Amino acid sequence: MKVLVIGDIIVDRYIYGTASRLSPEAPVPVVAQNSVSDSLGGAGLVYENLKSLGVDVDLYDIEQPCSVKTRVFCDGHYLTRIDNDTHADSNEVVDSILNQSFDKYNYVILSDYNKGVLDNCAPIIDHLNSFGCRVIVDPKSYADNYSGAWLVKPNHKEYVELGFKKWKHNIIVTHASQPVFANIDKVTYNEDIDSVEVSDVTGAGDCFLAAFVYALTKGYDYAQAIKLAIKGSGESVKHLGTYILKMEDIEDRVIFANGVFDILHKGHFELLKTARTLGNRLVVGINSDLSTKRLKGADRPINNEQVRKAQLESLPWVDEVIIFEEDTPYNVISKIQPHTIVKGGDYKQEQVVGNDIAEVYIVPHIAGYSTTNVLEMDYENSSNRT
Repeated sequence: MKVLVIGDIIVDRYIYGTASRLSPEAPVPVVAQNSVSDSLGGAGLVYENLKSLGVDVDLYDIEQPCSVKTRVFCDGHYLTRIDNDTHADSNEVVDSILNQSFDKYNYVILSDYNKGVLDNCAPIIDHLNSFGCRVIVDPKSYADNYSGAWLVKPNHKEYVELGFKKWKHNIIVTHASQPVFANIDKVTYNEDIDSVEVSDVTGAGDCFLAAFVYALTKGYDYAQAIKLAIKGSGESVKHLGTYILKMEDIEDRVIFANGVFDILHKGHFELLKTARTLGNRLVVGINSDLSTKRLKGADRPINNEQVRKAQLESLPWVDEVIIFEEDTPYNVISKIQPHTIVKGGDYKQEQVVGNDIAEVYIVPHIAGYSTTNVLEMDYENSSNRT
């Protein structure tokens, strides 16, 4: 799936400083500037988020001047914003787009920030539709300007004031901390918003849209896509300034490890601890008692499957334990589709069960630590005592 973003690119500039006195000229703080950073906002922020999430995405080069929004933060507090607005020539934009082919794009996002690029959307949308693109609009002007779009995503204020109540096609409406309403392909969705501590709402809508389109490119259904979008915007508002989403912000990065785990020892702990650092959810598969006997012999396991499961679940790095009856965890791996499979010892990637499903990470073996060694040491100590 390939995505294109067209729209108003804004430069978000952040000035960070500290203040220890008031100005003698007016009752305002004198800010000693510590640092300045620039990042892309508007259509640029949607693009940066999609790129960060691994989507095959392009940003259309409008060749128009960019508006600059300068935000001043003093000792962690948002002090003021200074806007230097420019207005693009929409006729030049339309002429440029109508001379281009867009047949390689599955989705085209029109990110309208009312800076001129998308003042005349109708011919742009008609042209994109002629290539079979699904056009998704983040609007800032009246609904009629976006006629023909596959989906629009106004916030509640835009929905009420810009005529989207009469919109007959696909729509998603966001409303701050209220549930997200959507009607897509004649199915209605109402998804609750998780309560989060808000630091800055800048770019939250762009993160919502990027996460939603990411989900579409992965083939998720619309309900799941909306849920991921909500997670994306929720993560965005936790951070000061514009935020670029990472994969783990919207999806669990599942790591899988497996074994008998009969008697836990330092080698197990190091493997599981390392595995957990590779993602944000660690699932451990363990051989059932019958499976263990087939692999290890009639005198194993020492601890039954429920004891082994409970011991692993008590570890801080393990999120879930699955008992499997087969000799290998291939069916489990096929079902959970982890991002990474972690194995210990001297395995090579091609030897690891499930290497055709997920990437493999080998944790170096810790010499001297194995269940067999532990059992032999226990036997020797017992013999010495007798």
